[in-house]
Amino acid sequence: MTQTAQGKKGGSQRQRRPGQRQQERIRRQVRRRRRQQLIITSTVTLVIIALAVLGFWQYQRVSAQQAVSHEATATAVSKAHANATATALARNCFIDSSASMQVPSIYSATATPTAGPATSPAVNGTPVVKSDGLKYFDIRTGSGTAAKNGSTLEVEYVGWLANTCKKFDSSYDRNGQPFSFTLGKGQVIKGWDEGLVGVKPGTIRRLYIPAKLGYGNQAQGSIPANSDLIFDVIVLSVK
Repeated sequence: MTQTAQGKKGGSQRQRRPGQRQQERIRRQVRRRRRQQLIITSTVTLVIIALAVLGFWQYQRVSAQQAVSHEATATAVSKAHANATATALARNCFIDSSASMQVPSIYSATATPTAGPATSPAVNGTPVVKSDGLKYFDIRTGSGTAAKNGSTLEVEYVGWLANTCKKFDSSYDRNGQPFSFTLGKGQVIKGWDEGLVGVKPGTIRRLYIPAKLGYGNQAQGSIPANSDLIFDVIVLSVK
């Protein structure tokens, strides 16, 4: 009896085993699906985060490039405007196409001026333009001996900064004391040695002297470094 009962009990247990294994398989499948879903969810989350970081980085990079580009453009425009303004000022200081061809009254007066003009008088003319940047024309033509290298010149003069038209020096400001020098001997700036060849007594020559023919990159008194200069040179005598 007991064996028979045990046999029945064992048989009953053996009959339940297939169902238990199926349940375990189902549970394992559920756990596997959950792990897969977790992995997929984590992967998607990481991809989204990576894309967000990449997008933010690209946005920052593009923004920085645009800022640099805008700054460079603004700087270029500012420089172009400054250069154009300086060029216009220099042109107006040197030659004013709207002015007459007459000699400015300060130079035609009988009495010696007590001071040179604070800004360059408006004059018109057709300049000689040299390859080194020197320009000049005669406001008034003189007569007599033409200056050459080795000639001694006695002159009055007024000098202005080309970018502002403002005076920086004049012999008239020193009681009209004439200035004497020998042409072509390096006693004056290169622009004078080159630009005053051929002048005659009575000539008033306007010179546009680039910085390299003036004082270059060295400041000189009230003349800043790298300044283009404009002069009116009134020739009193040539010997």
